[in-house]
Amino acid sequence: MRISVVERIERGDALSRLRTGPPDPERYSEWHHFNFNDDANGLYGIFNLALSGDVRDPDASRAGVSLVVSEQGRWRGTMNLYGTEEAAFDAGAVDLALGANSVRWHDGVYHVQGALKDGSVRIDATWSPRCEGVRVDNIGGVVSTFILPRLDVTGSLEVDGRPYRLRGATGYHDHNWGYWTWGQDMGWDWGYIIESRPPAPAGTASAGDAGRPLSIVFGQVTDASRDRAKSDLVLVIWTGERCTQVFLDDAVRISTEGELASDAVPRVPGVLALLEGRRSTVPRRLEIRAEDGDDWIEVVMEADHALQFLVPHAGGKGTTTVSELVGRYSVKGELDGDPVDFSYIGFAELAG
Repeated sequence: MRISVVERIERGDALSRLRTGPPDPERYSEWHHFNFNDDANGLYGIFNLALSGDVRDPDASRAGVSLVVSEQGRWRGTMNLYGTEEAAFDAGAVDLALGANSVRWHDGVYHVQGALKDGSVRIDATWSPRCEGVRVDNIGGVVSTFILPRLDVTGSLEVDGRPYRLRGATGYHDHNWGYWTWGQDMGWDWGYIIESRPPAPAGTASAGDAGRPLSIVFGQVTDASRDRAKSDLVLVIWTGERCTQVFLDDAVRISTEGELASDAVPRVPGVLALLEGRRSTVPRRLEIRAEDGDDWIEVVMEADHALQFLVPHAGGKGTTTVSELVGRYSVKGELDGDPVDFSYIGFAELAG
């Protein structure tokens, strides 16, 4: 596993160049993922464009759009599946389109458009980076990722005909790609936290720190059952624009407690939920502890509600459950001698 800072987003976040004649093209997967958090309106959303399988053969591949919004604690949206013949993409660029949905990078921002087939949720917004990107290559020997934990989100959102303007919303973005077999090789734990600091009065000692809030991303790749780790646990910290610290391996511990009531966790798409009788449990509480020398940080998430995506495997052989949790994070610790103490409403994701 290799961790590196990305100087040029348009290059570090570009769609992977599929190997010429790879021996296992059916194991290919890649997606662009975006979150937004609009605390003022109680809106927390996910937009994802994904390719999977041998994209040169429509019968051996699939494409998907996931667009869901937690609107004051009520979930709206679903996953729509497409044939890859409906996808347009430029390998080596941030440029992926699927029907009326697209992700493109130009003029220093991500331009995102999404619309579910039934028109229930639509989004047209920009994600503007406020920190440097980080790439983590060859995680668990199967997947690579590009991460931007802090972006400003501006634009329009419509949920069941109700219009919203996204102003002052925060965002997150990652991009993942690799070769693995769904249902066998791949599961994961993941989450992000963004600190918000009110502006300090000009001339005060804390004024210089107001523009350097923390951003935190934690994660681990597991097998499909989530019983066995396939990568080190990682917790990465950005201070303001810069990635400043990485906790790795035995320096990080993660645990879960409790369980959300299964009948309170919707599953999408609905057709697959009807066919898939088995339910994966969703924990009520996550705890992450990272410690290295005098530096330590403790993150606790109390899940308020959740939704589960049922991701069909290319070729129609089963599904993988991806659980999206929304709740309040509490963060405490000490970094470089400075105390850390803040809270944040955000996402965590458990797949497998």
